[in-house]
Amino acid sequence: MVEEQQRGRQSILFVGACALLLVARNFKRPLPVVGAYLTVIGLGVILNLAFVGMWGSVLFYVLFVTLFYRFPLVWSLPLAVICILALIATDGALRILPFQQAGNAGLLAFNLALAAALCWFGWTRRTQYLLVVRLHETQEQLREQMVRSEELAAERERTRIARDIHDVLSHSLAVLSIQVQAARQLVTRDPERLGAKLDDMATLIRESITESRRVVGLLREKPPATAGQDDLSANLRLITTTFNERTGIHCRFEESGTPHKVSPHQRETLQLALREMLTNAHRHGAAQTVWITLCWREASIILEVRDDGMGEKAAQTDIFAEETSNGASGHHGLQGMRERAAALGGEVEAGPAATGGFTVTLRLPFEQSGERSAQKVKQHK
Repeated sequence: MVEEQQRGRQSILFVGACALLLVARNFKRPLPVVGAYLTVIGLGVILNLAFVGMWGSVLFYVLFVTLFYRFPLVWSLPLAVICILALIATDGALRILPFQQAGNAGLLAFNLALAAALCWFGWTRRTQYLLVVRLHETQEQLREQMVRSEELAAERERTRIARDIHDVLSHSLAVLSIQVQAARQLVTRDPERLGAKLDDMATLIRESITESRRVVGLLREKPPATAGQDDLSANLRLITTTFNERTGIHCRFEESGTPHKVSPHQRETLQLALREMLTNAHRHGAAQTVWITLCWREASIILEVRDDGMGEKAAQTDIFAEETSNGASGHHGLQGMRERAAALGGEVEAGPAATGGFTVTLRLPFEQSGERSAQKVKQHK
């Protein structure tokens, strides 16, 4: 009867200690967890001293694994030392209590070796767990970075599309507006010239439609690589001559230096920039004459457009509206020009000239030509 009561009490203490270990898993703060583990150590001491069997040692075994899995070394080592001392004291190695069982050196050595192995196992499990946690955190950071990268890429793509549409339509619509005004004056004065002017307007509209379709095609698929090297100066002269014929503004084109091979992105940037510069010379500066200079240097190419328009007044009004009102005025040409130049490692300077009129200068380095230029444009886009 007495033995059954002792077994019942032993079972209650052991089950209670196991339940406390399970409950301690849900504690978030370290101090309550430490208190629970110290209580389990105390219950293990009672089981080893007051009852027959190794139920207290089993609790110590579980604690060795749990401590090193749950806590870092600064916490787990002191608690493990306490647990080992309790195991040694209650296993019969130290005769400090009169009712302590006789010790067994072989069993004690086995318990210590098993304790060391269990501590190592708990620590390795903790290391693996922390590694998995870090991997999940890194994966979550990568997901967030991918989302931010997608948003940034979408923003750059919207900016590129807006810039391309502006470069295609702004020049054509500005020239078409000039011709419409001229056509109104020819209705009564010279009907024969009116017909020719209307034909020019129709041609300009067809060219604008073709150019718009080309831009839409570029947005839908990757543009093919350019097989040969176009004559950049000839293309710029053609743009200048066409603008002169359609607007009546006198354009003078000059070229200096030895021509170099330029990349397709540089050629496109220079051509679109010249169109924008000429359009601004008429629309913002009301110029009558425009001087275009293409300067080839050893390490760069410079395109400069100077007009005899309003100059300082133009700088104070429309042409810098995009700089001060975040594009609210609708003028994005200079901003797009600077974005294209920056993507190729170049720069744009614009301002009133000292002798009157307005000057815009575009510089592009030759170091960014070829493959390096294409790669940087892709990154910018």
